Amino acid sequence: MQHDIDADLSAIQEARNLVQRARKAAAAFARIETADAWRIAMAVCRACEARAEHYARLAVEETGIGRVQDKVFKNLLASRDLMGFHARTRLGGLHVDKERSMVLVGRPAGVVMGLVASTSPIGTLYFKILSCLMTRNALILSPHPLAQRCSTEAVEYLRRVATDAGAPADAIQIQLQPTLEATHAMMRDPGVDVILATGGGPMVRAAYSSGNPALGVGPGNVPVYVDRSADLELAVHELMRSKVFDHGSACSAPSAVFVHQDVESEFRSQLQRAGAFFCDERQQQQLEAHVFPGGRLNPLIVGRSAATIAAGAGLGNIGNAEVLVGTLGNVHPKAVMAKEKLSTVLGYKCVTSREQAICDAQAMLAISGAGHTSGIFADDAETILLWGSALDVNRTVVNKGSSMGVIGDGTALAPTFTIGTGFAGRSSIGENVGPEHLINWKRIAFPLMASKQQETHMSDVRSVVRAVLANALQTKDLMA
Repeated sequence: MQHDIDADLSAIQEARNLVQRARKAAAAFARIETADAWRIAMAVCRACEARAEHYARLAVEETGIGRVQDKVFKNLLASRDLMGFHARTRLGGLHVDKERSMVLVGRPAGVVMGLVASTSPIGTLYFKILSCLMTRNALILSPHPLAQRCSTEAVEYLRRVATDAGAPADAIQIQLQPTLEATHAMMRDPGVDVILATGGGPMVRAAYSSGNPALGVGPGNVPVYVDRSADLELAVHELMRSKVFDHGSACSAPSAVFVHQDVESEFRSQLQRAGAFFCDERQQQQLEAHVFPGGRLNPLIVGRSAATIAAGAGLGNIGNAEVLVGTLGNVHPKAVMAKEKLSTVLGYKCVTSREQAICDAQAMLAISGAGHTSGIFADDAETILLWGSALDVNRTVVNKGSSMGVIGDGTALAPTFTIGTGFAGRSSIGENVGPEHLINWKRIAFPLMASKQQETHMSDVRSVVRAVLANALQTKDLMA
């Protein structure tokens, strides 16, 4: 017992030390030019890209979750694509808004604490490291215990790259003893300025109740509707691709599909040919008992292949199937196929109308997933708009797999590994979280004047701003 107490105290002391070092690094980082911060981030981004496959393999080997090729995709999206997306995003410095007679001064948050999920550890830490480097924030990462080894190796390497490129020595740190008590203590530490909370529900709720600002996520539980106006070949291809992606471990993966009765027979046939295994009544009972034993999600099915889950459930021969399909009847809190499954298990229901699909999807989101994501396959604009506006979600992916579309692959949504679920999902933010959310803008508002007088006045203001920039005062005084 004494040893356990000593270990807990040691972990809590480590958390305190990390915060103290991060505060010094944040103060130093705030004095670096925004252009230099971008240069540092680009150097780290190139290192992320170069080791994307290496760390993908490490993550799958350590956690057993997902597929290497899909982890590589995520790692590149969280580095190369993230930087490309924000190449023109204003992430600090001084900005004169002529139309509103206002000067904006970008201020970094300071010390950011980032939780790292086990389902996508490398993609998550890539995203948070680069977001903080772009915005001149110091970052402390708290890895999931299941992904401690791969997370630590990646962070230590990227920390060296960042330091060699000019970042403060402790701009990037990681907990080496991420006990529950130590992580909670760090969340509550007044030296932490904001928490990027990605992970399970209890940890996200702890972040929100810590007393420090938090940008968090909520659970996914994505309903997808296949309308009678849908291109069925496209719908089958994208649905399967999205469900198989990283063995369904993404919170944005399809959880249940509602198919209009007019096209259900053909859709089912195509789905089976594409690799979906439809369970009979006995097999579904076995599958549900394995997926939710005692009413709780079995962690050993998260991000596992259909073959692995089928073997664990005793389903027998499923051939080369990649997705296990269970029939969804009435949607209620105990209906397994209406819950988030984070796996290659998919709920399936034939509906008589789009109105029934919406009603069932609303009931499903009331169980879990409110504020997160939905998907729809349809060619009818009215149906698409009705579905997207009626459901209590903050993003709807149209005619595209939700797993990839929600993080910017083939859509204009921002690349992210922190998906805000808004008020419906008990989150402070409803957008795809990005580096722009780690900046506060000080607004210096001048009186509004007649247009010609205002133009002259703001020209004078711009001259002053240029002088400030020339003397680099923005990093020494205004930005702190």
